[in-house]
Amino acid sequence: MLTKQTVLCTAFLFSTGTLFAAQPGSMAQTASVNFDGDWAYAINIPAPDAPNPTAPVIAAGASSASIQTGAWANYFQKLAPLMKNDGLYDAGTDNLALLVDGPQVIGSVVPDVKNAREFIDIEVFAWEDNDIGAQFRDLLAQKVKEGLKVRVILDQMGSDLINPLGAARKFADSMQKDGIDVKVRPAEPLHLDHRKVMVMDDAKGGLVAYTGGMNIGDNYQRNWHDQQTRVLGPAINRLHQSFIDDWATLTGEHLSGFPSIAPEDGARTYVITHVGGDSDQNIKQAYLLAINTARSLIRIEDPYFTDDDVIAALIKAAQAKVRVQLIVPAQDNKQVTLSAFRSHYPDMLKAGVEVYEYQPRMEHMKVSVMDHLWATVGSSNLDPESLKYNNEMNLLVLDPAFASQMDTRIFDKDIPQSVRIAPGYKPSAADDADGHLPFLAPEPVTLK
Repeated sequence: MLTKQTVLCTAFLFSTGTLFAAQPGSMAQTASVNFDGDWAYAINIPAPDAPNPTAPVIAAGASSASIQTGAWANYFQKLAPLMKNDGLYDAGTDNLALLVDGPQVIGSVVPDVKNAREFIDIEVFAWEDNDIGAQFRDLLAQKVKEGLKVRVILDQMGSDLINPLGAARKFADSMQKDGIDVKVRPAEPLHLDHRKVMVMDDAKGGLVAYTGGMNIGDNYQRNWHDQQTRVLGPAINRLHQSFIDDWATLTGEHLSGFPSIAPEDGARTYVITHVGGDSDQNIKQAYLLAINTARSLIRIEDPYFTDDDVIAALIKAAQAKVRVQLIVPAQDNKQVTLSAFRSHYPDMLKAGVEVYEYQPRMEHMKVSVMDHLWATVGSSNLDPESLKYNNEMNLLVLDPAFASQMDTRIFDKDIPQSVRIAPGYKPSAADDADGHLPFLAPEPVTLK
């Protein structure tokens, strides 16, 4: 059981992570995004020096009939009984656009925002008080002037709104003054709202949505390596319901009258939700079942990777001759989680797991693809904060075309920009100590 002291320690450590700046001459990757009044952009990302990875890039599109009709055929039927709180939503087929890094996201979101004619609903963990945060606020304020209803839910802890006199609180107040209806979810120890959802009308009687790992601000759209997914199709119904339910909890207002979205040509998609505060562990169960199902390849990229059960399952998969490739940031804004993950390197490397540390900048993606067929994108990390304590939301996709995009546009590009950890790695004393912190290594969960 977590004590009050542990809770306070957790809050302190997770709010004081250090972002390590790259030194001159390193493989630092810098990005600059310059906006005009229309949020158009120009990007300049110098190519980093390649660190010569020892593992070859895996070709995309290698899914086989045996995988599609064999191991994965009953994945969702097996997953459904493990879900709590109506945590698995069958979204049929959806049109999913994989957007990598801020410029692609901005280039997609801004036209959709400009096209909206009725409403824009946003639920986000963190909205930074900086250049990009202010520009997006101003864009939404303009939509309010055009007559749209713009609603925003912020997490009190994530958006640094604890101090009523702080700069972040003044920034949120400025949004309210601009006519944006802002509600703040009160902070609860070990239960934060970490979901990222944006839904708006498309001016044609339909809806468009976004979900993924990005918050709003300079870090997320300019400095860090991250991802969002644009969604057309029935998955929007569940993504929007998350916002509607939380809005009702905060305001007592029950929003309604939105169109029900029909299937699109595209990928077989489910929406999986996790209710924090140790209410369920739906996303963790989905990962464990997927790892146990994989027969040829598991690829995961995540910045905060410390869950013992997931790590143990990956080791077991590697021992069974499944190829396992993991990417984490070499420059982590929460050093304690990277240090804790490094404490597992000897066991993982001994089993044959390939571990890569992404060099150019902070890697903030929460993505995975397995057997060139199963994929997930969303808000959930692979640490107990996400898998046990926070409210989270992911898409689960079973589609070779979408998986191929994940392989080629994320993993095949990021592995050559990473350093592979060599066998014989010895964790530091700090790594070993962080690996035993109670909030990073919770009691195990058994896959039923």
